[in-house]
Amino acid sequence: MHECTPACDDTPALSAVMDALDEGLLVISPDNRVACINRRLRHILGIDRGVLCGTDADQFVRQDLAPRICEEPCRAEVIACLSDRCEDAEFLCTLRSADGGEERFRCSCRSVREGPFPGMRLIRLCSDPQRSEEVQGHPIHRSSADAAERRRIEEVLRESENKYQFLIENLNEGVWLVDTRGVTVFVNRKMADILGYPVAEMIGAPVFAFVDEEGAGPAKEHLRRLGEGTREVFEFEFVHKSGARISVLMATAPIIGADGVCRGSLAGVLDVTSQKRMEAQLRESEEKYRSLVELSAEATLIHRDGKIAYINPAGMRLLGALHPEEVIGKAVFDIVHSGARGRLGNLIVRDLQGEETPLVELQVVRLDGTTVPVEGRGTRTIFEGRPAVQVVMRDITQRKYAEEQLQASNRYLMLLNRIIGTSASAHSPGELLETALTQTLDLLGYDGGAIYSLNAGESRVALQCRRNISEGCLERAESVLDELCAGLPRYLERRRGPETADCSRLLREFEFTALACIPLIVESDVVGALLVGRRVRESFSPGERAILEAVGREIGAGILRGMLYRRLEAANMEANLYLDILTHDIRNADNVANTYADLLIDELEGEPARHAKKLKDGIRKSIEITANVATIRRIHENRVELRPIDLHTVILDEIAHFPDLRIRYDGQPEAVLADDLLTEVFTNLIGNAAKHGGPDVEVTVTVEDHDDGTVVVTVADTGPGVPDEIKEGIFYRFERESGRRGSQGLGLSICRMLVMRYGGRIWVDDRVAGRPEEGAAFRFTLRKAGSDRKT
Repeated sequence: MHECTPACDDTPALSAVMDALDEGLLVISPDNRVACINRRLRHILGIDRGVLCGTDADQFVRQDLAPRICEEPCRAEVIACLSDRCEDAEFLCTLRSADGGEERFRCSCRSVREGPFPGMRLIRLCSDPQRSEEVQGHPIHRSSADAAERRRIEEVLRESENKYQFLIENLNEGVWLVDTRGVTVFVNRKMADILGYPVAEMIGAPVFAFVDEEGAGPAKEHLRRLGEGTREVFEFEFVHKSGARISVLMATAPIIGADGVCRGSLAGVLDVTSQKRMEAQLRESEEKYRSLVELSAEATLIHRDGKIAYINPAGMRLLGALHPEEVIGKAVFDIVHSGARGRLGNLIVRDLQGEETPLVELQVVRLDGTTVPVEGRGTRTIFEGRPAVQVVMRDITQRKYAEEQLQASNRYLMLLNRIIGTSASAHSPGELLETALTQTLDLLGYDGGAIYSLNAGESRVALQCRRNISEGCLERAESVLDELCAGLPRYLERRRGPETADCSRLLREFEFTALACIPLIVESDVVGALLVGRRVRESFSPGERAILEAVGREIGAGILRGMLYRRLEAANMEANLYLDILTHDIRNADNVANTYADLLIDELEGEPARHAKKLKDGIRKSIEITANVATIRRIHENRVELRPIDLHTVILDEIAHFPDLRIRYDGQPEAVLADDLLTEVFTNLIGNAAKHGGPDVEVTVTVEDHDDGTVVVTVADTGPGVPDEIKEGIFYRFERESGRRGSQGLGLSICRMLVMRYGGRIWVDDRVAGRPEEGAAFRFTLRKAGSDRKT
């Protein structure tokens, strides 16, 4: 058997490939079609290659191959292998050639069971040299050792051929063999899979059948160079059977015969479509990333081994650079404030280890030496094949400024709230002024201050309170305080420009760099001044001036509030005095008038007697009004101190005050939370029923115990009832059934005030639901003593 050797050291040639074999070879596909007949077998049989590929293998063997075998058993053996009655066979046979001559061959029939071509069958015809020589009349006598050696060599060759066949069919790349015209002679299963065709369909097809018009020209050029003996490795595009474009990497080599003539070419084909697609996606992703980074408003830089290796345009603007070369190559620690370098070093170590680090704030040093506050975070990345750290950061100057402004505003609001609270709760003007000064200095961070009073009719100012200002400054401050009489603030500031002599002297004596003098105004009069100063900054910002002037106004309002409160206390005491005199004297006068009215009613008859009764009714109303006013005064004056009251006893006592009224009540002792004014509720409700119900009215008092820790008390009567439209407003002061206002409508309002005082509520229903004309039912709730329910 002919054995091919590698064409070159780095490109192994296929051993005994098709037409290069010195033995006949027939390859039959699993679908029983002739896949390939090599040149040697065609020569033996005297047939044309183009007639056979793809034809029925059984027909070919019976018509063309088997009739040429001289021995009948050998013909039957070949047909049996073809019909799957025998898988493998090997025997010697004599074959008649086309010219009538005979030649001895060793015939082997095998089936491929493994690799990518299971089911393929091979019929191989190898010349038998010994027998051929005998047939030609030249016997050669060989020893038994020579015969054994020959058999061993043949076995090694068969094993090598099997290994080669297995290797070809199991390669992870396609193998494609074409002749000099570009017609496919052989492809392995991998090559067929790459293009989506069956192996048999590719055999005999030209290379140009698998490319489009654009690829036809390059394919011809490659074939031409192969014909010239050129070896190449290149990328190419084929068209898949589905129409898709397939990118492959091809390594081609010409097949040169023993006569030095090119017989075809061999190509190793690797499908790189997925790799090409991934490369395109990677390029697209990298382009998107680069565009995103380059156009981002956030500064991005990459540092490696402590040096800046990349920076985007936003990063250059942040650092004040015009070109990347001004930054690239600088140490990353050079652009960070010295106080943050230790912290940054720890973060870099964690970033390189792949840890997720938090957002940090630090000061970045620009190229001009100024600093900028930034917020950023680093992450591990790969830059030019080596680990690096990518940092994304943003300038937070505006945010820090906004935060400072917000904090200042919060301090200002806190200061105003505290001064407002102090002015509302201070018991004396001195307490208000001292607290206001302390809070102003502490919250606004000033170094010292004082509050002065300017009393009308006095020529000198008076110091009320001070902190971190010596008493000796009082006289020197008078010249400034005198100018505040117009009600306008004054600010003394040490600026870089020229200063007045008085301003410079006063600031020097106060040991301040800036001093604010704020007038305290009450009812258009300047009653004092607030002085605050600082020793570091040389001026007051507009925001500071606004808050200081607001503080001055609020201190003035607090002073005015104290003055008004004292006036109100005096007026209240005077009003109570007048009320005591009126209620006492009116009550005495009403009692005397009531006594004389009773005498007149007893002595008179007829029309004079009726007039006397009307007089008594008027006196009774006056007594009722006086009692209601006294009750309201007690409600407002007395503090709410509730205690257990026996409701049963209160009701019985009040019933006893109306002996002429029919009242039904059968309650039991029950303790509720109330005070001594609880009797006024029953006095007004029962008295109301008696006044409006007439002589025949009946009153029913009931007490219902509820599970929520309350009782519901009902005072119902058979009087004229209460219309629905006035039920909600009847308990409010001066509202009566007729809608007219007057001082006599206080009874039900007093009931509402007292019930609310005890943590309950009061309302009115119809005594008989849906029939207001049959009487009213006044109901109210009270809390039981010992109840945990909160009002």
